[in-house]
Amino acid sequence: MDYVLTASHKNPYFYFRFILQVKNIFLVILLLIYLWGCSQPIPIDNQNLIIINAPVKKESNIKLSSLVDSIYYIPLETKDEFLIGNIDKLIVTDKEIYVLDKNITTATYCFDQKGKFVRKIGNRGASDKEYISITDINIHNGKMYIWDGDVNKLLIYNSNGEYIKTITSKYSAETFAVINDSEIAFYGDYKHNHLFLEKDQYPNLLFLNTQNKDSKSDLFFSSELSTSGIWGLPNNLTNNKNLIIPLNDTIYQILDSFHLKRKFVMNYGENYQKAQREYIKKLKSENVSVDEAMNMLGDGAQFPVLTAYYEGSYFSYFFYRIGFHAFFGFYYPESQTYIEASAYQKSPIENDMDGLARFLPYAVHKNTLYSIMEPSSIIGHTELIPVSEKAKLEKLTLEDNPVIVAIKMKKI
Repeated sequence: MDYVLTASHKNPYFYFRFILQVKNIFLVILLLIYLWGCSQPIPIDNQNLIIINAPVKKESNIKLSSLVDSIYYIPLETKDEFLIGNIDKLIVTDKEIYVLDKNITTATYCFDQKGKFVRKIGNRGASDKEYISITDINIHNGKMYIWDGDVNKLLIYNSNGEYIKTITSKYSAETFAVINDSEIAFYGDYKHNHLFLEKDQYPNLLFLNTQNKDSKSDLFFSSELSTSGIWGLPNNLTNNKNLIIPLNDTIYQILDSFHLKRKFVMNYGENYQKAQREYIKKLKSENVSVDEAMNMLGDGAQFPVLTAYYEGSYFSYFFYRIGFHAFFGFYYPESQTYIEASAYQKSPIENDMDGLARFLPYAVHKNTLYSIMEPSSIIGHTELIPVSEKAKLEKLTLEDNPVIVAIKMKKI
């Protein structure tokens, strides 16, 4: 079963903020200095930096069985009181699955590992204990953190979904990571946080100590930058530590004590790096239109755009694209192996295991990647349902909640 990949803003790997309100390391470092130059930055650790020399081949298919050990399906229980409109974020832990629906039900739901509903977390309202909107969520030490970007407040709940406290911030953020019980890292998504302006530059990252209120900002960008021409990455902070940023080929790791580490640099080759530098230069000198920006993610694409990164127990998964060409990358640190699959307007990963599962990860936990399928995609292909999964999937209806697909990866 083929899945067409498009540049639609509904794609879970990127969006436009105006719609939704190296061949060598030296060249990469120059790019970062050019874009992020700042005063008194957080020390960035370059120790054990890994450079991924991406092949960027336009057509390179791969069989799912060469990457994946096994697949199983988790239908989420369905009732009117926890009917999911859309899954905007998925978090999986040892015992539970958390689903965020930002815009339709504006709610966070918790299910167990078999898909049985456990609880809804938090309530919408105007009190200090309630949220108006949900911009992002995270889990740390069994606690649920809900970020309301409309009013810049972070609500914290215990493992039973009971309210603990609210933390407010003057920094407008799109995503965040919970580093430990007292430290939060906020990603600004090229927002003009005027209170944090330094030497005509805005920070894209803010560390906050919730106990003593100390803060530190970094990853600055020029106030002259035409931010309408920069696409957003809705789930760019993964594993509560890994950060990817538009127009930056570095994958950062956020550590405690306001510490930032450069984990990977994607080297797509000098021609693509030059094209990206030219686009950044254009953003600083021109007001890039909506059509121009959308074209950069479509037929007018000139360089790869990294839109997703997930880190498993013994692998890392990368998703990048050049227009409608999709690239799936897999890095295995133990063997130092990098595998790339790519195709035009479809998935380059051929499902030769059950023919049913969709490989487009939304989350990772340990050695397993998790994707999402609507019931209609399964109901229309009942002949592909594995025998071991028939009891769970044959009774699906079109009105049911989505199905979580657990894809256990091989160790290579």
